[in-house]
Amino acid sequence: MSFAVTVNELSTLIESRDVQQLNDLGGIDGLVEKVISDGREGIDSGTIEERKKEFGENFLPEKPGKNFFKLLFEALKETMLILLMVLAVISIVLGVAFDDEPEYGWIEGVAIIAAVLIVSTVTAFNDYQKDKQFRALSKESGIIPIKVLRDGSNQNVNIDQLLVGDVVILTTGDQIPADGILIEGHDLKNDESVMTGEIKPVKKDAERPFLLSGCQVAEGSGKMLIVAVGPNSEWGKTLLRLNESDDDDDQTPLEEKLDNLAKLIGKGGIIFAIATFVVLLAGFLIQKLVSKAAWTFKDVGIVVNFIVISVTIVVVAVPEGLPLAVTISLAYSVKKMMKDNNLVRKLVACETMGSATNICSDKTGTLTMNEMQVTQAYIASKVYDELPTQGDLNEHVLKLFADNASVNSSAELVKPKPDSHKQYEIQGNRTESAILIMLRNIDVDYKRIRDDFDHARSVVKVFTFSSKKKRMSTVVKVEDELQLHCKGASEIVLEMCRTELNESGESIKLDDKRKKHIKENVIEVMAKAGLRTLALAYKTLPSSTRFSDDDDEEDDRKQDEAESNLTLIAIVGIKDPLRPEVTGAVNQCKKSGIVVRMVTGDNILTAQHIARECGILDSSGVAMEGPDFRKLSDEELDEVLPKLQVLARSSPDDKYRLVSRLRALGEVVAVTGDGTNDGLALKEADVGLSMGLTGTQIAKEASDIVITDDNFSSIVKAVLWGRSIFENIRKFLTFQLTVNIVALVITIIASLTSFLLPQETTTGAKKAMDPPLTAVQLLWVNLIMDTFAALALATEPPIDELLNRKPIGRNASLFTWRMWVNIITQSVYQLIVCMTIYYLGTSKLCITNADGSVSCLAADMQTNNTIVFNVFVFCQAFNEFNCRKINMEFNILANIHKSVMFLLIFVVTAFFQVIIVEFLGRFANTRPLSLAQWGISIIIGLLCIPFSLLVRIVTRGLLLIAQKRGLVKEEEPRQVVRELEEYSQVDE
Repeated sequence: MSFAVTVNELSTLIESRDVQQLNDLGGIDGLVEKVISDGREGIDSGTIEERKKEFGENFLPEKPGKNFFKLLFEALKETMLILLMVLAVISIVLGVAFDDEPEYGWIEGVAIIAAVLIVSTVTAFNDYQKDKQFRALSKESGIIPIKVLRDGSNQNVNIDQLLVGDVVILTTGDQIPADGILIEGHDLKNDESVMTGEIKPVKKDAERPFLLSGCQVAEGSGKMLIVAVGPNSEWGKTLLRLNESDDDDDQTPLEEKLDNLAKLIGKGGIIFAIATFVVLLAGFLIQKLVSKAAWTFKDVGIVVNFIVISVTIVVVAVPEGLPLAVTISLAYSVKKMMKDNNLVRKLVACETMGSATNICSDKTGTLTMNEMQVTQAYIASKVYDELPTQGDLNEHVLKLFADNASVNSSAELVKPKPDSHKQYEIQGNRTESAILIMLRNIDVDYKRIRDDFDHARSVVKVFTFSSKKKRMSTVVKVEDELQLHCKGASEIVLEMCRTELNESGESIKLDDKRKKHIKENVIEVMAKAGLRTLALAYKTLPSSTRFSDDDDEEDDRKQDEAESNLTLIAIVGIKDPLRPEVTGAVNQCKKSGIVVRMVTGDNILTAQHIARECGILDSSGVAMEGPDFRKLSDEELDEVLPKLQVLARSSPDDKYRLVSRLRALGEVVAVTGDGTNDGLALKEADVGLSMGLTGTQIAKEASDIVITDDNFSSIVKAVLWGRSIFENIRKFLTFQLTVNIVALVITIIASLTSFLLPQETTTGAKKAMDPPLTAVQLLWVNLIMDTFAALALATEPPIDELLNRKPIGRNASLFTWRMWVNIITQSVYQLIVCMTIYYLGTSKLCITNADGSVSCLAADMQTNNTIVFNVFVFCQAFNEFNCRKINMEFNILANIHKSVMFLLIFVVTAFFQVIIVEFLGRFANTRPLSLAQWGISIIIGLLCIPFSLLVRIVTRGLLLIAQKRGLVKEEEPRQVVRELEEYSQVDE
């Protein structure tokens, strides 16, 4: 196969957008031939591989991922780690040259370097995994189905499978998937602002046929020929230039908040570190002066060791794990949310969903199954409770009904996939498809009708559906006249009619009295049964009628004029069953303190029926129609909003105003949308939720989360994940601050007293007590509290109990009073046991044996310090269990079997602690412990759990007593009691 045009010629054509250049290639028809395609059939699938080789594919070269070694280098560039390594090198030099045991003098310095490398490697690995996960998620978000013609039939292919020569079917809201030429269009207007900066939609026709990738169809429909894909397209070239920049990812608000907290804690750590160094140095200098000992190079090593300890304190104090915990929690949650049919496009949405107080939901497809079926009809003045057969309808009536349903629609019933049990797959609007299915059931071939009109090039004008006008019309040429077919909201179309067909196919007068009868006995009866109603009407126009192509106002005027004085053909009642799980999901939202509001374009009676059925509308709620809603001032609307539960016959502007007013009142609003005009509301909301199955590409681009199954219950799962993220971060904060406080206080107190309480050496001389936690040990603690704890606590799976709480709130504090109770009491317990062992382990914590000899907890100070280190680490390990439940719950082991990562981290921490103590003595400055000493260390650590339980029991009791005696502030008791009641039940 040989193509008559090159990739460069096509790329130049699009770049220049010159109609004359297009004409030089033979015009549109000539270009179609040159790329070996067909405007009606599309390409032959047998040519796919040759097209890929000749013109390329519709994706860009993947941007290289972050290199692990580059990430490691970035981790090692941290100032404090560099300083530690420099000091470690100095320590090695001094140790080898001047230590009492020079053959071992290098060990501490090397151990510090090794510890720094391990911490940096783990940090780099986490960053590498994060990058890998988010790249995989970005691939998922790149799944965009495109409607094309191939082998003469309609097919759905992913956007990256498009090829030059493909004929793409475009409808309102679609993204232009690659550069191309318009080969057929009906009032097609594109939003090209992203490429050209032109805000006003650009009309596309024979004089302006160029369609640019990255732009979107604002109005109308049509077909385009793909002529440039991937890096050869204009959008592709732009993205390639953008990919050359290596900007850091923006932080989410929670990450920023935690980053600021980390900096604040870090400053406190620096103050602690300076104070520790000053105290150690002052004590050392005083000791030297008092003893009048001579200065040696060994003294320099001691001072260097003081600096090492101080710098290590800074490393431990700066909680790098805070932002890391958010990143891990987000990465974990986003991946899991995919399984719950939530494709997250913007990470901030995960956090915000946890604070949502209002959900404004569409009805069709979200609350209902979007499986449309015509179950009742009013055709030619007669009501059909069961659908008519072909023989029941007059031939003229059937033709008009079939023509209207076929030509005034862009939906398709296509062959199902081989593994599908369905009779057909639906492409396009589900409401239109319901009428096409009805035609098929009465043995009318809508495709043949369309083909007849297409081949005769009979379609003169298409007035595309407008959510504002709630109708659409198509004008076709029939013999020597024009015929306008209109369909839309039943009560709106009914008011535009002056006549209606009777059973004989004759037009009869339709006066106000008759219209009222139809409205009350047909439309309202169907609506009260929960059916969506759609009216079909037609009108004959003179063949001389002309329609404007350029002037939008003139076009609107012509449409209103053309659609006046219609003849009513039929009103159909379309059943869309409620999703079985929706009622439970709505009730769950109510328990969660979230107000659910239905916003729909449907008739108010239909909306009320569905809203009552699923539990949205109750006896105290208000249902309102869009026209009445628009009349309200902001002040009046603010009074209605607390009770407004259903907004029917609403426009996108109504939805936008509703969201805007709710946010102005301080509510956190999530809103669903599937249409092109929903973009503003989706952008205005705190979280925009678009529909993956029925949503337009414009709606998806404007949204933060794509609900891939269009199901309301999936939105509730998004709320659960949002709350879980915030809860997990609070767990991690509780754990990390406890570790920070204990580690820093132990170090500073030990430093203060090391020279005041000197220990005796084997020679009887006095020397300062060694600090209980050395630099290497503190770096191991840093690893536990940052990376390990982030992995353990930030990946805790959500529990349904989170949905029984009230929303977190827009400006919720990172800390609660319960967290502070847990942090302070655990810190006090750990400090008491660690400092008691540190000061008394070799002298007071002793027993007298049967033979009269005395055995102390530790025989020497180094063993004693090892026990302190061991107790400290096991206190943290067991306190992690306490931190799984930070709201005074009793059962801290609830759902522990689901927290695989948590259990794994606990085992890994215990394993490496054994290795460090028993086998890395010189490196970690530890000594092997006896079984008894191990048992004591573990038991003291384990006692963190019953101690925490005791604190929870006492705290609850004190609060209840304080509430009963009126000691709690008046505005707080109800909240306190309610919270206590929420958490008083032991988790299942």
